[in-house]
Amino acid sequence: MKCPPVVVPLFVAVLLVGIASCSGTVDVSSSDKGGDPGNDGDPGGATSRLECKSAPSVSAGRWRRLTAKQYANTVRDLLGVTPDTAGFVTDSKTGPFNTNTLSPVQENDVGAYDSVAQAAAVKAVANLNGLLACDPKVMGEDKCATQFIKSFGARAYRRPLSADEEGEFATVYKEGKLESFPLGIQTVVEAMLSSPSFLYMVEAGAPSRTGPNKLTGYEVASRLSYLLTGTMPDAALFAQAAQGKLDTADGVRAYARQLVDSEKFVKVAEEFHVQLLGVDAVSDTAVSKDAKYGSFTPEMRAAMVDEPRKFVNYVMTKGSGSVQEMLDGQHVFPAGVLAKVYGSNLKVDGDGRAEVTDGTRKGVLTLAGVLAAHPKTPSRYTPVARGHMVRRDILCETVPPPTVMVDFSLPPGAEKMTAQDLLREHQANPTCKGCHELMDSIGFGFETYDSIGAYRVKDDGGHVIDSSGEIVNISKDGKFANAAGMAETLASSPEVRECMSQQWVRFALGRDPDSDDDCSMQGIKQVLTQGDGNIREAILSLVGSDVFRLTRGQ
Repeated sequence: MKCPPVVVPLFVAVLLVGIASCSGTVDVSSSDKGGDPGNDGDPGGATSRLECKSAPSVSAGRWRRLTAKQYANTVRDLLGVTPDTAGFVTDSKTGPFNTNTLSPVQENDVGAYDSVAQAAAVKAVANLNGLLACDPKVMGEDKCATQFIKSFGARAYRRPLSADEEGEFATVYKEGKLESFPLGIQTVVEAMLSSPSFLYMVEAGAPSRTGPNKLTGYEVASRLSYLLTGTMPDAALFAQAAQGKLDTADGVRAYARQLVDSEKFVKVAEEFHVQLLGVDAVSDTAVSKDAKYGSFTPEMRAAMVDEPRKFVNYVMTKGSGSVQEMLDGQHVFPAGVLAKVYGSNLKVDGDGRAEVTDGTRKGVLTLAGVLAAHPKTPSRYTPVARGHMVRRDILCETVPPPTVMVDFSLPPGAEKMTAQDLLREHQANPTCKGCHELMDSIGFGFETYDSIGAYRVKDDGGHVIDSSGEIVNISKDGKFANAAGMAETLASSPEVRECMSQQWVRFALGRDPDSDDDCSMQGIKQVLTQGDGNIREAILSLVGSDVFRLTRGQ
């Protein structure tokens, strides 16, 4: 049975009596066409360079609603209060990232937003003097309210209010003031926090008849801030927009350089990698383990989610800040309960970091939390899920789902074979090989780690583990002997570096890049495929490109 030519995420059904599988092709999302306008480096060649010096081209934008985390950060920075977003509907994803571009607001969402907005406004007005930039007793209540609507509204909407909007909020204020001045201000805050102009990143741009719309300075400021700091623009960034300093690629890059060196961007890089690798799911009970893993407690789950953040933080603040080190760095953070996973023989420094020199751990993919996240539920056949994660999220390839019809039967003596032997036999079957060698042959490299990421040399049945495998469909020799060898191969693979450029665009824009974005993406691809692949420099290339500064039809 041939794999159908469709692009659908695969949740692998595991092999017990037989595995629904397929043979055929894989849809490779990555592409290498064109070059970055304004970027002299062009890996695409002379023809591509000529094509990409023509009119700018970007794909259609998507309306994005603030994620729960972005909403909480924004309300915190606006009002100085931290809202409870637990009642919000789970963020929808684009690829592995929370983006909220796929699902419209439903009736229940509106109620949740209204409730949280009201609670936040009540807390803010409790400190009215801190909220207002004027003294109503000196200026007069109505004049002070007018000033508040204009200044607070510009921050909440992340752009100056129109005259009509100011008038509408003045009416809202007057209705609330019928009871009291504080209630008038509270009602304005509630209304603003419930408005689509607050809840959405509005990125329409200035209308153009000849091509994509150029984002306004305020829209660029907002896009830049949420990408690099995870929250709304601060006063300095608003000033850059007001002064027209974000109207050029050089101006955007110049200010972005300050932000990528900030602690806030390090936190964003942590969030990017945690979402990319699916580690955030470990904190949810949807990820479960066999009863024999009694140590997989809420405390262990929390530690597993936190460790990759520490790993990324170290790479970004004390390491090279590169894709290379993310994938082959030789350190872990075995604090507290994680010592049960990593063992107690590691020498831990003052930062809680331990260098691993025996080759048993290499890179973020071999951290306990990443391994525990794949698969989410108990399975004998973890190589399928772990290999699929690498193929999908680290190589940006989409493996077709298993077909309903199966042409595979268990070999003689299957009852005496290990799960790994069965999977290797499975790959030898022509019906299944085309798809499963893409996943299983990578997943074998992770077999020396059990379901919660503890290192082992034998499986549950006492059989010695063969962790050799191969990363097929890449431009270099993909064969490896163990997880360390696999990490080294992935870390230097051009396909992985290009995939990371696509993943950062997904994270930044909340949509999948396509062929219309190819020219813009050549800059970030070039940075990430050179040397160690410096993440900060790649981001600077991204924010100065057309794909970041322009938009087309949302």
